[in-house]
Amino acid sequence: MINMLSKLFGPNWRSSSSGIATDVAVTTAIAIHSDPSLIAFLPDQAEVYLTGIAKLVAIVFGVVFALTVKDSAVTGGTVAQTDEAKNRTNGEKI
Repeated sequence: MINMLSKLFGPNWRSSSSGIATDVAVTTAIAIHSDPSLIAFLPDQAEVYLTGIAKLVAIVFGVVFALTVKDSAVTGGTVAQTDEAKNRTNGEKI
Protein backbone atom coordinates (compact mmCIF):
# COMPACT_ATOMS: atom_id res chain seq x y z
CA MET A 1 0.00 0.00 0.00
CA ILE A 2 2.81 2.42 0.89
CA ASN A 3 4.60 1.67 -2.39
CA MET A 4 1.40 2.42 -4.31
CA LEU A 5 0.93 5.73 -2.47
CA SER A 6 4.58 6.59 -3.02
CA LYS A 7 4.29 5.92 -6.76
CA LEU A 8 1.02 7.85 -6.99
CA PHE A 9 1.95 10.94 -4.94
CA GLY A 10 5.75 10.81 -4.94
CA PRO A 11 8.05 11.22 -1.95
CA ASN A 12 5.54 13.44 -0.14
CA TRP A 13 2.77 10.82 -0.15
CA ARG A 14 1.96 11.25 3.55
CA SER A 15 1.06 14.92 3.30
CA SER A 16 -0.68 14.45 -0.06
CA SER A 17 -2.89 11.57 1.04
CA SER A 18 -3.80 13.13 4.40
CA GLY A 19 -4.52 16.46 2.68
CA ILE A 20 -6.85 14.80 0.18
CA ALA A 21 -8.63 12.88 2.96
CA THR A 22 -9.06 16.13 4.90
CA ASP A 23 -10.48 17.91 1.84
CA VAL A 24 -12.96 15.11 1.13
CA ALA A 25 -14.13 14.93 4.75
CA VAL A 26 -14.49 18.70 5.12
CA THR A 27 -16.35 18.97 1.81
CA THR A 28 -18.67 16.13 2.83
CA ALA A 29 -19.38 17.67 6.23
CA ILE A 30 -20.07 21.10 4.71
CA ALA A 31 -22.28 19.66 1.97
CA ILE A 32 -24.36 17.64 4.44
CA HIS A 33 -24.64 20.59 6.82
CA SER A 34 -25.61 22.98 4.00
CA ASP A 35 -28.13 20.69 2.31
CA PRO A 36 -29.50 17.95 4.57
CA SER A 37 -31.64 16.68 1.69
CA LEU A 38 -28.48 15.01 0.32
CA ILE A 39 -28.86 12.30 2.95
CA ALA A 40 -32.60 12.66 3.66
CA PHE A 41 -33.17 9.09 2.49
CA LEU A 42 -31.29 7.79 5.55
CA PRO A 43 -32.91 7.32 8.95
CA ASP A 44 -32.53 10.37 11.23
CA GLN A 45 -30.04 8.63 13.52
CA ALA A 46 -27.88 7.63 10.54
CA GLU A 47 -27.79 11.24 9.32
CA VAL A 48 -26.44 12.42 12.66
CA TYR A 49 -23.95 9.55 12.75
CA LEU A 50 -22.71 10.22 9.20
CA THR A 51 -22.27 13.94 9.84
CA GLY A 52 -20.37 13.23 13.06
CA ILE A 53 -18.08 10.73 11.34
CA ALA A 54 -17.33 13.21 8.53
CA LYS A 55 -16.41 15.89 11.09
CA LEU A 56 -14.26 13.46 13.09
CA VAL A 57 -12.40 12.29 9.98
CA ALA A 58 -11.83 15.92 8.97
CA ILE A 59 -10.31 16.74 12.35
CA VAL A 60 -8.14 13.61 12.57
CA PHE A 61 -6.78 13.87 9.03
CA GLY A 62 -6.38 17.63 9.46
CA VAL A 63 -4.08 17.00 12.42
CA VAL A 64 -2.19 14.29 10.49
CA PHE A 65 -1.81 16.71 7.57
CA ALA A 66 -0.53 19.46 9.86
CA LEU A 67 2.04 17.10 11.37
CA THR A 68 3.30 15.77 8.02
CA VAL A 69 3.11 18.84 5.82
CA LYS A 70 6.65 19.93 6.69
CA ASP A 71 8.44 17.00 8.20
CA SER A 72 11.94 15.80 7.36
CA ALA A 73 10.71 13.86 4.30
CA VAL A 74 9.50 17.03 2.52
CA THR A 75 11.65 19.01 0.09
CA GLY A 76 14.74 20.30 1.83
CA GLY A 77 14.56 17.52 4.40
CA THR A 78 16.13 14.08 4.42
CA VAL A 79 14.51 12.46 1.36
CA ALA A 80 15.79 13.28 -2.12
CA GLN A 81 12.86 14.62 -4.18
CA THR A 82 14.24 14.19 -7.70
CA ASP A 83 16.35 11.67 -9.58
CA GLU A 84 19.07 14.30 -9.91
CA ALA A 85 19.17 14.75 -6.13
CA LYS A 86 19.30 10.96 -5.63
CA ASN A 87 22.21 10.71 -8.06
CA ARG A 88 23.99 13.60 -6.37
CA THR A 89 23.76 11.89 -2.98
CA ASN A 90 24.38 8.38 -4.37
CA GLY A 91 20.94 7.31 -3.14
CA GLU A 92 21.85 7.91 0.50
CA LYS A 93 19.65 9.83 2.88
CA ILE A 94 20.57 13.48 2.97
